[in-house]
Amino acid sequence: MSMLNQIENLNTKKSTSRKSADSPRYHINQKAYEASGRSLAFTIYSRMSKEGKKAASDAGFANGFAPAAEYMKIMSTICSGKSDFLLPGTPITEAVFKLLASNSNKPMTIDEIYSGLTDAWTSVIYLKNLSDEILSLILQNDNEYLISEYIKKKRKSKKTQS
Repeated sequence: MSMLNQIENLNTKKSTSRKSADSPRYHINQKAYEASGRSLAFTIYSRMSKEGKKAASDAGFANGFAPAAEYMKIMSTICSGKSDFLLPGTPITEAVFKLLASNSNKPMTIDEIYSGLTDAWTSVIYLKNLSDEILSLILQNDNEYLISEYIKKKRKSKKTQS
């Protein structure tokens, strides 16, 4: 069985092993970025491809001073399609950051993150330990990219009086 088939089988087993609704989801904590005094927009901008930075400049979003959401759109549409977007030597935490940013920071489960990384690293996946335990440790502990568990806020119901 080839390495690619083994990975596909593993992905299939992982995706059916637990319900995604029950799984914690992770995102880049934008409020924590603001509180830290760091710029999420600039962090994303600095990780964009040359083509992405040119597109940002052409759209009037040069040098990392636009809203982070604008850079996420460019990262999603332009940068993520480049072969060097998630190079095999990219540290796992940075790769997760880029994956989340290119997904417009929509919260993702560990299985979804795992799938995104293995898609990018299919030829060298055996060099990286991407087990659930490793990804959980990385995502559940403090990290420089302020990736944390997404806690969905419960809306307070308004009782109407007649």
